[in-house]
Amino acid sequence: MITEKMDLDRELDNFRQKSNRSVQLLREAGVVVDTTEWLTIKRYAERYGVSTQVVTNWINRGVIPADCVMELPELNNLRLVKNQAYR
Repeated sequence: MITEKMDLDRELDNFRQKSNRSVQLLREAGVVVDTTEWLTIKRYAERYGVSTQVVTNWINRGVIPADCVMELPELNNLRLVKNQAYR
């Protein structure tokens, strides 16, 4: 059993710092991401009612065109999908 209490405020502050640093790295690299236009695979799947595996398969098979997928090496190769229906 885990008895250690988590300091939620400290954890949230840590997350915010890392998030801000990630955005800073992207800006320094000249990358600007409009979050209304691009979604993570998970968010895309939730929005369009499919599984993340389906979205990944669509990317691999070319159902989602390569120019509608963005990979961000600065964020551990996070893949974003353009926010539009592909069926």
